[in-house]
Amino acid sequence: MKKLNQRPLMWQVVLLILMSGVFLLPQIIGKGMILGSDVVFHFNRFYETSQQIKEGNFQYFLSIYGFQQSGRIVNALYGPFFAYFQGLLVLLSPSWYAYQLISNGLLYLLAGLSMFGLLRKLKVNGWLATAMGIFYMSTYSIQYWIERQGFSAWGAAVLPLCLIPLIALGQEKKLRPFAVGVSVAVLFQIHVFSSIMLVLMYVPFFIQAFFSGEGPDVKKQLVGKLIGAIGIFLLLTANIWLGMADLYLNNQLLAPFVNHNMQNNTITGTSSYWWSTPILLPIICALFFCGALKVWPKLASDMKLMTLVAAIFFILATNFIPWTWLGSLDNGLINLIQFPFRFFVPATVLIIAGLCLLVPYYQGQQLVKPIWIILLVVLSSGQVLIQTTNKMLDWRSDEAAVTLRNHTYLATDSAKELKAAYFAADKSLALALYQRSTPDYVPIYQETTENKYDAYGEQIIEKNNTVVKSVEEGKLTLRWQGDSTDWVQVPVINYRYTELTLNQTPLNHADIQLSTIGVVTLQQKIGSNVLVVDYDAPWYFDSALWLTIGAWLLLPLGYAVWWWRCQR
Repeated sequence: MKKLNQRPLMWQVVLLILMSGVFLLPQIIGKGMILGSDVVFHFNRFYETSQQIKEGNFQYFLSIYGFQQSGRIVNALYGPFFAYFQGLLVLLSPSWYAYQLISNGLLYLLAGLSMFGLLRKLKVNGWLATAMGIFYMSTYSIQYWIERQGFSAWGAAVLPLCLIPLIALGQEKKLRPFAVGVSVAVLFQIHVFSSIMLVLMYVPFFIQAFFSGEGPDVKKQLVGKLIGAIGIFLLLTANIWLGMADLYLNNQLLAPFVNHNMQNNTITGTSSYWWSTPILLPIICALFFCGALKVWPKLASDMKLMTLVAAIFFILATNFIPWTWLGSLDNGLINLIQFPFRFFVPATVLIIAGLCLLVPYYQGQQLVKPIWIILLVVLSSGQVLIQTTNKMLDWRSDEAAVTLRNHTYLATDSAKELKAAYFAADKSLALALYQRSTPDYVPIYQETTENKYDAYGEQIIEKNNTVVKSVEEGKLTLRWQGDSTDWVQVPVINYRYTELTLNQTPLNHADIQLSTIGVVTLQQKIGSNVLVVDYDAPWYFDSALWLTIGAWLLLPLGYAVWWWRCQR
């Protein structure tokens, strides 16, 4: 106990690290995989970047290793820089099983340290901050990746850290452009929708600071700093928003899954596991809102606003919002939401932080005694361990390795063979044995009622065995033998700036035909045919990409200058 009191910060961080490892124990002991609904999609994304790093063939736009080597664009629209970070983890891992352990452990640690960092900045007691950091690891905001490979969990893991600049905005009515710009940019580079929610969390605090400021000079200065923060954000994310703008302006891209039944995916609908993981979370929510209302007159204005923002996000995650009606509107902005339970992530963060801030108002009362905090951590951690253990028992049972869903393609009838593939050194094996038709971001060339998932399965997945694909000189290459001069469909997708070269002859639009989802049909020759696929990005994108990379590399220097100016 004496050692703990002498260097508390070190021991608090050590405890967070240890708990990140403890949460992995069932999977380490059980030696099994957790294959959720999004595992195929994200494993393909990260295999793509891992192979690009390994082979030195950097192709920012096209998928030349993953996604059936179809030449489709995914990572450029979905956290490209972070995808390369995940690809590095895949490359360093001897198997998919090892990668899952490493990525899960890193996610746990990141989430715990992130919540710990936010709470310490809010001057919450170090041991309470540690306990709530562990509790945050156990919430479904983080478990979403562990159990289903839902990528918003990575956004949730860093969200608390990205809220730290909100403290100065709420308490001092000061906006720090460097901190705000970098925070939003970090989240934007990881998960775009999470960054949108972060901005929505900032908006009410900015409005409060703006209207509580005395005099036009203060308001002018606040707006000037906001413009500076936006400038920093744009500089650090130019690769994404410029790439998105170019792709969407020059192609009609198929949006990711459009959920017409959003009312089901709320914490009061069929996604109630967000609300019950851990099972004590509803009690935590009730304690926060009831506790805040009880001492409402005593609360500072920023704490009151924080409570209101938490309540708004909480309600947005429920069926108190008419999601049935909203989902029927077919509105692009509403379709972007997909799953209303996503709003529960910022609500969870604010509720945990807010509950800790309420502790001083209830000092001496039974509920704030350490024993209850310890019990909360033990029970929530135990629930995670039990849930993971159950998944390992499922993995070891005689049932299939994966749950068969719509648009699933299995290249083997043997569960044993599929399971073994996730422990093999050749990571492409598992991707070949277990495939799903997910046509997100493919180009649409005709408006038809054709099911795009079925079209992708028939035209890409099922036709992949008609050609031999490889990467040569950094370009995707298709080879096949033609027995006639007929037009044939080849399993590769064409975008506005895709370049196709058949038998050393560049093809133009008149030389090809395109299916609804952009799959190429061309005229082959008798004998050997070679199709080379490349992508010619506009000149300004290359400039923006290098500018963004340079900006991130110079970020530590920029921070040092900002810190020095703040000390003056």
